[in-house]
Amino acid sequence: MQENVMGASKANSMTIVKRNDLTPLCCHCSKELTEVYAKTSGVPFIAGKNSMFFCPHCRKVLGFAQSRMI
Repeated sequence: MQENVMGASKANSMTIVKRNDLTPLCCHCSKELTEVYAKTSGVPFIAGKNSMFFCPHCRKVLGFAQSRMI
């Protein structure tokens, strides 16, 4: 981390590289993730939508997402 003149921290930049030749692995069962399952709840246009993403092989949760229209 670097500090600017005001003392606030400035994060170092990160390079994002697009790699379509690689297939990610499940962090639980280590199998290749060629697809990910999603389960959603909520009403998208009124209260928003909550999503849970999980591995199709071991069905363990990979992550969550929340979207709000308002």
